[in-house]
Amino acid sequence: MMLQGNGRREFLQGVAGWGLVYAAGSFLSPALAEGQNPPPPEPPDTTWKTTIVPAGEPGEPLVVEGRVFAPDGQHTVAGVVVYAYNTDKEGYYSPDGKVGHPRLKGYMKTDAEGRFELHTIRPGRYPGMHIPAHIHFNLWGAGYPVQWTEELRFEGDSYLTDAMESESGALGKFATIRPVTRDKGGVFHCEINLRLQEKSNFPGH
Repeated sequence: MMLQGNGRREFLQGVAGWGLVYAAGSFLSPALAEGQNPPPPEPPDTTWKTTIVPAGEPGEPLVVEGRVFAPDGQHTVAGVVVYAYNTDKEGYYSPDGKVGHPRLKGYMKTDAEGRFELHTIRPGRYPGMHIPAHIHFNLWGAGYPVQWTEELRFEGDSYLTDAMESESGALGKFATIRPVTRDKGGVFHCEINLRLQEKSNFPGH
């Protein structure tokens, strides 16, 4: 299943909005709370860094360093909640592939410079689908409504198409396909900039 242009965007908007995962020949939603409805409120102890994988989680460790910008694309915003989730190394949101909340998920709140730092693993690609590996983000707070963003994808993924790369490149510093490096300890690193919208893109919000 290869999607390009507007078809790809509409599908990925659905994936971002409903958290769909393909398994055993059918689409499965992690949960309504993760789909048509925004995620639950952030915990009171949320900071600008979080680790969403338990000790011993299979997969290659990945650190995503990000910044959140105002809609003008110029100024970073402090106090924005960043909710992130991704699949495990096999491409599933839950270990049994059934409907349920994503297992690897967590919250951050941007610091005074608009930064956040996510510690996770490199996500697997959905089994049976030609969709690049990715990480989902929702944003809210600091005067902005709950909203989802385009997902983070990674350079070198064989499921990326020329159209996807062109769309990403046109976004400049807000490109969603990002390079990945690996440090001497074997940890992968990636950076992304996210831009807020004035209005929510969740239905009914």
